[in-house]
Amino acid sequence: MRSATQASRRKPEHDQPSGDGAPITTSLAKPLLKTVTRPSRANDVTAASTKRRTPLTHDEVHEVVRRVHSGIKLSSPPIALFYALLATGAKPLELARLTVRDMVAPDGSIRIESTLPAAAAICGVSRPLYLRSQTVRLALADYVRFRVRLQHGTTDSASYHRLDPESMFFLDSSGQAYEIEQTIGQDGARSRGRGMLEACRRIFRLSGIKGLCTNTLRRTLANRLHQRGATDDEIGEVLGIKDRKTVRELLDIPPARTKSLSELFDEIVPTPERPRDQDT
Repeated sequence: MRSATQASRRKPEHDQPSGDGAPITTSLAKPLLKTVTRPSRANDVTAASTKRRTPLTHDEVHEVVRRVHSGIKLSSPPIALFYALLATGAKPLELARLTVRDMVAPDGSIRIESTLPAAAAICGVSRPLYLRSQTVRLALADYVRFRVRLQHGTTDSASYHRLDPESMFFLDSSGQAYEIEQTIGQDGARSRGRGMLEACRRIFRLSGIKGLCTNTLRRTLANRLHQRGATDDEIGEVLGIKDRKTVRELLDIPPARTKSLSELFDEIVPTPERPRDQDT
């Protein structure tokens, strides 16, 4: 692989490749790990009321892509990231852990079906990845060509479109694997990919949609699957959610029925309103 020893400090993220487009010196085979100790994360959580709960419409999805394309000079990476979030329901940390092999077939094509490895899943259980949308696969293929053009994690082999299959699929703007920060606090050890989170938040800011967040995209996917007939268990499997109640909370569906069958017949034929007396 065309890479050298990683620098001791990560380069700041930016829109354009450094220098003249030469290979970036980096370690791509696994996410960069850093462990820190933090107090309780209670004050680090964004208020839920600021997040959009309503799923995106098709027109809104197209508008987000249009805004990202016009707002970022090198738009291929963020557009691929946005579509991956929407089409898989994966969380940013999980996408930061995906390898080229997870997304790209040996012949260089984007996989139609794959698996999110247990090691990448936040819940620690592998789950299916379905990339059956042509729009999504085209965006991911464009990102692959972008990486090859900048020689980010390329090899001399023609397999995997010349990308190192063990390198992380999504890299930051300097061609490095996103750093994974392991925090130790009162509620135990947690992992967080701040660089990947910021890349996602940048997309959300550019979208112009108030409150857009990762959970909005997961809701959008869950509702589209529900409308197509997917069961709660199937949606939960795709999103990595075991609790059926949690799945139902993502769905825009009418509240559960609370009346008995006989009560549903109350006034099923409504009493007509009496005509008002008219002056004669």
